[in-house]
Amino acid sequence: MGEFQELIRNFDKIRDYMRDFYIYGFKSRSDFTHKSSRTYDNEKRRIESYMGGYMKWDYTKSGKNLFISMDCSKITVNPLYAAWKSKTFTSNDIMLHFFILDALKGGKKYGIDELTDILCERSGRIFDIQTVRGKCKEYHSLGLLTAEKSGKSLYYSLSPDTFEHLLTIAPGLSEAIKFFQGSVPFGEIGSFIMDSQNMKNNLFSFKHYYAAHTLEDAILLDLLSAIRNRQAIEFLNYNEAGTRISTLDGIPLKIFISASTGRRYLCVYKTRGRRFFNYRLDHIKAVKTIGLCQEAEKHQENLAKNLPSVWGVGFNGASRKEIICMKLSIQEKSEAYILERITREGHGGELLRLEPDVFLYTKEMFDTNDIAPWIKTFTGRILQLEGTNQVVINRFYRDIQRMQELYGD
Repeated sequence: MGEFQELIRNFDKIRDYMRDFYIYGFKSRSDFTHKSSRTYDNEKRRIESYMGGYMKWDYTKSGKNLFISMDCSKITVNPLYAAWKSKTFTSNDIMLHFFILDALKGGKKYGIDELTDILCERSGRIFDIQTVRGKCKEYHSLGLLTAEKSGKSLYYSLSPDTFEHLLTIAPGLSEAIKFFQGSVPFGEIGSFIMDSQNMKNNLFSFKHYYAAHTLEDAILLDLLSAIRNRQAIEFLNYNEAGTRISTLDGIPLKIFISASTGRRYLCVYKTRGRRFFNYRLDHIKAVKTIGLCQEAEKHQENLAKNLPSVWGVGFNGASRKEIICMKLSIQEKSEAYILERITREGHGGELLRLEPDVFLYTKEMFDTNDIAPWIKTFTGRILQLEGTNQVVINRFYRDIQRMQELYGD
């Protein structure tokens, strides 16, 4: 039986478990039926070693439920970044890493044959030339080494573009890294740099900080690469409950971020359905490219034309757009801020003054369901609500009626 290892080979596995603990939360051991109990125990131990004091539990009828709990406004560095720093490696990987960097320090340059001899002499071990060549080629692609051709041979040396060097020529870079690691996608890169320089984030905290986004960054990178290279993709997508997985395809066009929930969505064009769809990034498991799309730019242009008619992330299933009309009672003199808010948040909808203190807001969009939460924020001011999507209109009036029954006039 294999010994428990804290390091991991496959990030997808730990991503699934951390997503279940953090995003969905409150899982007990009995809820995990797709893997063995031992697998569950090992993954739970890994998460506990990464998350430290952020792991919490509670007892319910189903047993002991585990979850991750944190106040994102108070953390200085996302603790979920630890999962990216736990990839397993072989003894040769770690030995070659330090011996190669040590052999090349001081501006030295070596060809592969000479460098291999030096490594074998210093380590007392025999390294294959192809192994050293592969490692140097990998480090060159990562920017750690430079390669200079002389005759038929490549000579490798340490890259001068180190973070220590950049700090000396770019004042304020360390502050930018501290901000970057908590404010944009791929913040784990900033966290890696901070670790290498023994830097601490003592400057920034973020009120709206979606820590779980880092679990999607590998998927996000694949999607952004496909968008840039105009590649069609095939991807695995979980349903809302996480119980069924489907294989989907399409042309990736844009990444949307919800201003209300912080969730990230992939917008794709489905050629067979000839329409746009959005899928949550945290429901996408794997992405692969399936070929160049010559019409990607045309679909990008069509999406840009349609974005003014998208309130949230819904494109609905109908070919025609829907219209919503909301008549409001607003005191012009004392409640001018309400009019300013509608102009600011109304997504370009038309606001007309019908008579003193009575206004009409009209908006054309793909899916009226998306605007429903915003409409409800004007409860008490709405005089009349009409629209082409009668299901949404009826639901609104039913909700108002139920509220009156619960709380009275």
